[in-house]
Amino acid sequence: MRRGRTAPVAATLAAALALAGCGAGGTPERGRDGGAEPSASQSRVLARAEQILISRCMSAKGFTYAVTEPAPDGAERRSFPYGLDDVEWARAHGYGGRAERAAAEARAADPNQRYFHRLSARERAAARTALMGASPTGLSATAPTGMTLTAGKDGCIAQAQRTLYGDLAAWFRVKVVTMNLRPAQEERVRRDARYAEAVGRWAQCMKEAGRPYASPAESRQAAAALAEGLPPDRADAAETALAATEATCATGTPLARVSRALDRAYGEEVRARHRDDIALRHRLQNDALPKAERVVGNHTSGGSHA
Repeated sequence: MRRGRTAPVAATLAAALALAGCGAGGTPERGRDGGAEPSASQSRVLARAEQILISRCMSAKGFTYAVTEPAPDGAERRSFPYGLDDVEWARAHGYGGRAERAAAEARAADPNQRYFHRLSARERAAARTALMGASPTGLSATAPTGMTLTAGKDGCIAQAQRTLYGDLAAWFRVKVVTMNLRPAQEERVRRDARYAEAVGRWAQCMKEAGRPYASPAESRQAAAALAEGLPPDRADAAETALAATEATCATGTPLARVSRALDRAYGEEVRARHRDDIALRHRLQNDALPKAERVVGNHTSGGSHA
């Protein structure tokens, strides 16, 4: 996958697999012709089948690729794109720093990341080519945010997705579109004058509380700066105090109410604009499920063929 320049192998591996496993975002809905959105358990089957197929392909090319389970989302893994607006959560979790550290540790412990790091530079290059193809070209799609993403149509990731979904180009396109619906939605909210006005009211509240930050993003950056160089317990305490103030100001001013209303309205608008892409994604996923179930079943029982 490419966004403009080539990333290091380990980072590219993580990004490619994240792209492979992400959902469309938003609430489940029935597409025009694609049927219902796959359930969480069905999505896990699809993701696991893809990993199994990648693993088989990499093994055939002389490389190791472990089939891993995604880490479960805990209570600390919540997203607040427009600023913290849950006071209780902020008091319990701050900005989620503990969860971010745990996620970083999990990434470092990932067997595929460790394997790639152990390879020599020459072996890493060969493994990357085996996984993602010789170059990130052949597949291209423009996200609702306007960013164009590209990927190779060869390599084990492409081969696994082609096996499951048939039309690789169509799958890549709708995957890029649907996984970027949420970023497009958030972008529209932040550009709205009503959101800017609400942030101004929030900033005044923060200033009165002794936290003179112009935006929630600036507040989060300040939290990171406050915690820098501190031991984890003191970093968590500093982060939590600021997060609680941010959330108190969000709920005590129009920010929480306005951002939620705008998010809902723009979410409906973005999903309506891309309804055909959502429907096609659902159809491709639903059509792939029987094959994915066979792949997973054979792997669980010790078989080696889809």
